[in-house]
Amino acid sequence: MATPDLPRYTSVDPPTPPEPSVLRVREPGELVAAVPVLLGFHPRRSLVLIATGGASGRRLGLTLRVDLPSPEHAGPVGADAVQSLLLDAPTGAAVLVVADSAGTGPPHSELVDLVVNALEARSVDVHTVLWTEGTSAGARWACYDPCGCAGVVPDGSATPFTAAAVAGGRVVRGDREELEQLVAPADPERIRRREALLIRAVDDALDRSDPDAGVGTGSSDAIAAIDSAVLDAGRGRLVLDDARVLALAAALAVPAVRDAALLRCIGPAPVAAEQLWTALVRETPDPEAAEPAVLLALSAMLRGDGALANVALDRAEQAWPGHRLAGILRPVLLGMRPEEIRVLLRERVQLDPGTGPFPRPRRTVRRNRRSA
Repeated sequence: MATPDLPRYTSVDPPTPPEPSVLRVREPGELVAAVPVLLGFHPRRSLVLIATGGASGRRLGLTLRVDLPSPEHAGPVGADAVQSLLLDAPTGAAVLVVADSAGTGPPHSELVDLVVNALEARSVDVHTVLWTEGTSAGARWACYDPCGCAGVVPDGSATPFTAAAVAGGRVVRGDREELEQLVAPADPERIRRREALLIRAVDDALDRSDPDAGVGTGSSDAIAAIDSAVLDAGRGRLVLDDARVLALAAALAVPAVRDAALLRCIGPAPVAAEQLWTALVRETPDPEAAEPAVLLALSAMLRGDGALANVALDRAEQAWPGHRLAGILRPVLLGMRPEEIRVLLRERVQLDPGTGPFPRPRRTVRRNRRSA
């Protein structure tokens, strides 16, 4: 039975998405209204790049966002954004700046020129270049081109693309801070208590065995503990008390169990697995919280939710600076399509159990608080 200070985590399956169909973004205002759906939140003071391709050259692809840089950092920030977008091999691109207009001209024109020139130098047709005050209904937008195109952002619920995406289960959050709260530690007192328990458990294990060995029972029992927690999450009865958090943290420290957990992201209950990773990130002390954080990032990537994936990777790197899997996921997998990630997981994990497609990070020795 749950004690009063232990939250119950409930998993809810998203609505079934509608049958695939062609949904057109008909004009620039609708594209601005689609940005929160593509990112998962309403951006502020941002440079947003949208890759397009396909037979028409206008199929929406990878969408990325970066904070607007100061003028002295415009060059490197713009170059990094362009290189990231090129991972999607686009034939076209849209460039948007979300910011208030300062003075009479459009904002951050130098940054926009750098990005447009860099994309066109790589034979990418930059067909849309505009700025907008925001991405909510009623915000003003205008083109950078001298054509004079301008307007206001329509209500997203009235546009076919955004309405269909929301009906299909996409969640649009108010800003990035809402995403960050999904992975923030739940309760400082609980985290401190579990920190002390984990220090004791890891130090005891180090006194008995190899520093690189996982803490806890064998792989079979540890995988069973993961599966039991996924099942509870799917049934809406996941309770994470101290003993269970410690057991799951110990389980994910075992390479073979970590690989089994990776496969749960593409298994028969991916929603429940993602719910478990989300809950564990909030309930597990650092550095162990990095393990469920990277699993959450992978789950988000498999759904095409790059915003949550980035936030989860930030959390993993905060919990465990130098975590190798987190470092690999961001530059490599964020440039891959979900189908490619699934193939990689199935082929590499099943062919090489216990090692998986990614190198295993060296365990942190809590006694010395050594970086991984």
